[in-house]
Amino acid sequence: MTDPTITRTRTHNEEVAALFLKHSSRIRGMILSMQPDFARADDVLQETFLTVSAKSEQFKFGTDFLSWVYQIARYKVLEDRRRSGKTTEQLSIASIESLLATGSGLLDDPQEERVEALKGCLTKLSPKARQAIELRYAREHPASEIATVLRWTVDSVYVALSRARSLLAKCINEDLRSKGVTI
Repeated sequence: MTDPTITRTRTHNEEVAALFLKHSSRIRGMILSMQPDFARADDVLQETFLTVSAKSEQFKFGTDFLSWVYQIARYKVLEDRRRSGKTTEQLSIASIESLLATGSGLLDDPQEERVEALKGCLTKLSPKARQAIELRYAREHPASEIATVLRWTVDSVYVALSRARSLLAKCINEDLRSKGVTI
């Protein structure tokens, strides 16, 4: 006779793995936002899956699965950066989302100058790059939907978003330096 605890655990682990696979393109997109090298991002995605599988018992159904996985993925990206010695300047998802979020509380943020710089830098992007950024961060579309809207391939969307984030990060840092703001 099979132990019900083992069966329940196996089912839980399988359900977590199925959720990961269901959301893998979104998870990959988040990883690419922090690690624009496709090969390294795919390695980080695999490491994230292994960690999620190993820690699947810690996930409680009914809570936010993507938030839980994104946290694991962020740590994996940071580990990858430490191992490789690369510390590329990339704009974080939180920075872009905070800019694109609406609401009066945005200007009360202690990083108001950074947000203002980001607003100015967004206007310097090409119209298509700006549209891709808006679709991804303001409207939360996955890369596959952005590709359909813009009539691009999914890989082209990832490349365009990566380039746009790099340009935004560089522009923001230059703007802040020119104003004497410590970065």
